[in-house]
Amino acid sequence: MNILLRKYIVPLSAAVMLPLSAAAQDLNPTVEVSREYRGTLMDLDKPSVDMALPDSVLRFNLQFDYSVFDSPFKGAYEFRPFLMDMDIAPGYSGERKFYLRAGAGYSLHPELDLVWSPVRNDMFRLSLYARHRSYVGNYRALGLDMSSDEAAIRPTGARFSGHDLLTEAGVAGSLDWETGIMDFRAGYYGTALRDTTVTRGYDGLELDFGVASKHRVENHFVYDVDASYRYAEDKFTYSGAGRNFLTEHDLTLSASLGGAFGSGHSFLLGLGLDYALYGAVFNSDAGNVTMSPRYLYSGGIWNVDLGVKFAFLFSGNRAGNPVPMNMVRGQVIYPDITVSLSAIRKYMDVYLTVGGGPDINRYSSVLDSEHHVTPLYNMASGAPLLDNTVERISFSAGIRGNIASRFRYDLSAGYRNFGSAPLPTVTLLGERMYAGIAYSPWQMFFTRLDFSWMSQDVSAGGWIEYRSTDVAGRNSILLAPSAFSGYVDVMYNWKKRIFFGADCGFSTARYGSVAVPAMSVSTPTVIPGYADLGVKFEYAFTRKFSLWVRGGNLLDMTIQKTPLYSESGIYFTAGICLNL
Repeated sequence: MNILLRKYIVPLSAAVMLPLSAAAQDLNPTVEVSREYRGTLMDLDKPSVDMALPDSVLRFNLQFDYSVFDSPFKGAYEFRPFLMDMDIAPGYSGERKFYLRAGAGYSLHPELDLVWSPVRNDMFRLSLYARHRSYVGNYRALGLDMSSDEAAIRPTGARFSGHDLLTEAGVAGSLDWETGIMDFRAGYYGTALRDTTVTRGYDGLELDFGVASKHRVENHFVYDVDASYRYAEDKFTYSGAGRNFLTEHDLTLSASLGGAFGSGHSFLLGLGLDYALYGAVFNSDAGNVTMSPRYLYSGGIWNVDLGVKFAFLFSGNRAGNPVPMNMVRGQVIYPDITVSLSAIRKYMDVYLTVGGGPDINRYSSVLDSEHHVTPLYNMASGAPLLDNTVERISFSAGIRGNIASRFRYDLSAGYRNFGSAPLPTVTLLGERMYAGIAYSPWQMFFTRLDFSWMSQDVSAGGWIEYRSTDVAGRNSILLAPSAFSGYVDVMYNWKKRIFFGADCGFSTARYGSVAVPAMSVSTPTVIPGYADLGVKFEYAFTRKFSLWVRGGNLLDMTIQKTPLYSESGIYFTAGICLNL
């Protein structure tokens, strides 16, 4: 979907900036991303230097250097591509219609990416796709270490077995004509999970449809209309509570309509509806209606997008729902402004953004981010699992550009003020700890640098971010974001046949408190930081076939991306890549 593409391509920015591809693939897949957790607060939406007209203008101009190696920060629950249009890199002839990447290893991390395009011409494209990511094995048991003044969540030495599986499959396509484009998708999305607390099976049917104009010309009417729907059932067994299930209907409608009325001047009206309806365990619904009029100007060195967002939240909690949800309300009016200046044409842009707005935090979105949570835990605690995120205001300023077209950078700094936003919590009940979600007002100052380097033999890139929040002073049971985090990746290729690489993702400690309801107290605690060091190797036999291997967590650290859950340790995965 065009609007979805613009909003959710951000998690793929690292892939764009980190070109790690082997010549074995020789493809630049256009990746469209389906619905994702919009309540994720660690990722700042980057403003676009281009004018914010419908993305159909650039629809088939997105090219990504593709790697068989997934970044550890782009796992099963962080982005979900549903279509890859495999465009051959310049210099090669013919069309690749089949792409397969598959691998497994120890501990067991089976992976699969499959795209088959039986129909692909200048006007119509049809692709069948499948994707699988899993972990099957032992988890490190974690407990509260009280040996020092500040408690820490550390390994106890014990282990427990479990699994965490994600599977996607479906059909997607597009119809491209002279003045517009239509795209569609129908697919399955399912997860299966088991640990000491919950056993889950989540199955969903997803449908997407969009149509948009293609050209941006004077006095030409432009439009971009999208619709997405998901029906899902979550079947889960919770410790001591038996088997339960929840039904979910998600609907998203969005439209952008407008046109140019002078040289470089245009006007757009954005309309949107997000709606979620729940049954069984939850008996409620929530929605958000938005309207965004915007004035745009593009001329000389300036790109200006001046808008205002009107948002109206509504919810219903019917009989049988013991914990009211989606009750937080924000203001009705939010700014929506982006201004950029081409300080050095083609080499450096200076930009400023001001924004804000609400989100209803769908159940499926929460599971994408914190997929070990269960509705029954929040019902027992009396705190809502689902509530609205309200970003009162945010602003950021930065510079982005390139040096000699080899080194690319994006340095930004800003501030975000939330009237309500989700953060993880940990609660001690008896002798067992449970991870959950709580909503609270909080603020954040941040600085972030994205960078990449590309030469004939070496490519490198990554990001580093600093965050300062007032979470600790507002609500002691919340876990604050880490102060520093980042990811660095380096790849060397020898004659475009043998590829060696290393990457490292890191995060400093997270501070907060563990709630102890039985004693009506909370204990200050910390989740230790980590460095996830990995290495990778690929040998390209031909331009169509290669073998690859990756090793991860080589420092054997306890990595808690989700509090209380850490995979067993060092792992190696090997596989093949076919591009026919």
